[in-house]
Amino acid sequence: MNPFARMVLLDIYDAWFGLIRRPLRSILSSLGIGIGVAALIAMLSISEGAKKNAIEKVNSLGTHTLRVETIVSGYQGGKSDVNLSQGLNVADGEQIAQWLGSRGQVGAYVRTDNTYIKSGVNTVPATVLGVNANWFSAEDLSISSGRKLQSEDIFLREKSCVLGASLAQDLQADLFDTVRMDNFPATVVGIAIPKGTLLTEGTGLSALDFDTTVILPITSMPFVRSSGGTILLDGLVISLARLGEEEILGIAEQVEQILLVNHRNIADFRIVIPIKLLQEVRERQKIFSLIMGTIAGLSLLVGGIGVMNVMLANIAEQTREIGLRMAVGASKFRIISLYLWNAVLLTLSGGLWGTIAGALLSLIIENYAGWEIVVSTLSVFLAPFSAVITGIVFGIHPAVRAASLDPALALRDA
Repeated sequence: MNPFARMVLLDIYDAWFGLIRRPLRSILSSLGIGIGVAALIAMLSISEGAKKNAIEKVNSLGTHTLRVETIVSGYQGGKSDVNLSQGLNVADGEQIAQWLGSRGQVGAYVRTDNTYIKSGVNTVPATVLGVNANWFSAEDLSISSGRKLQSEDIFLREKSCVLGASLAQDLQADLFDTVRMDNFPATVVGIAIPKGTLLTEGTGLSALDFDTTVILPITSMPFVRSSGGTILLDGLVISLARLGEEEILGIAEQVEQILLVNHRNIADFRIVIPIKLLQEVRERQKIFSLIMGTIAGLSLLVGGIGVMNVMLANIAEQTREIGLRMAVGASKFRIISLYLWNAVLLTLSGGLWGTIAGALLSLIIENYAGWEIVVSTLSVFLAPFSAVITGIVFGIHPAVRAASLDPALALRDA
């Protein structure tokens, strides 16, 4: 065996034997490090869970989309009927689409919730959407069977519809079946793939479950409102080409200005910019991670101080042994190595059980608090590593102090 490796193994053995001779002291010292590591794992897991949840929300909305919804709030100024809020309309969508050109597509829609849909003997409550032809592309909604609604369906006011995946299953409806919405018939021409729910919590947008919707041509939907000969909309979905973040934010500002001009500076709409939400998530995540890391770091600091105290107490008790080792030829490097291994073994043992405790604590928090927790591979490796670094940092001073003892004085004073 390599002499250096043999020396290291002997130092590790001596350090371990020295620790198990004082089990209570070693366990209590390891406990402080373990608590710090467990706190670090749990806090990093909470942070990663919050990050994952926020990113899923943004991805659900579409990172390269703008979402505009009508806010109808009655009189804005209270002086005349001119100030009545009407909200978005088809002309707004057409103007924005023309202005965007090849940079994006504009999907327009109206919606009615809690409408009973009947097919055969089955009746199910659902959301009814009236959409233009570009809505499917803007929402990136694909079809599992049949076809999407097309421009001809919109132009000819066809009584055709596309069913969400779950709704089609609940109604036991298939292609070319007829479904009724409050006695309004429509023929099923397509069934969408499962897409899930639009995650809108905290954005101000209306929630939408794509799988429980009936999608009709906006021109043949029986529940629409109109003003001045144009259909009033509940919202617009603006899907942009793969542009940079700053370009998307610039387009959002321009869209807002177009709508304000059209609506005589009445803010009867809200614009949600998912890419801006993503930027806010990143900033909050940095602050959150810094706070969590600081708290966990303080826990490790306290544990490290405990390790240093234990090491100093051990050295005080082993003064004669240290003097004897040095008298028979042990170098200062060997003494430093021995006591550094003492500190590393203490912190490593605390780091290992602290990692397990942190993962279990994360699961407990997830079950009882209902938060989404993600125990990342990085945190599992980072936590024990940080414990070892803590051991080295707080073990250096006691180790150097032990190596600085005068052998003759150590043997005489012990």
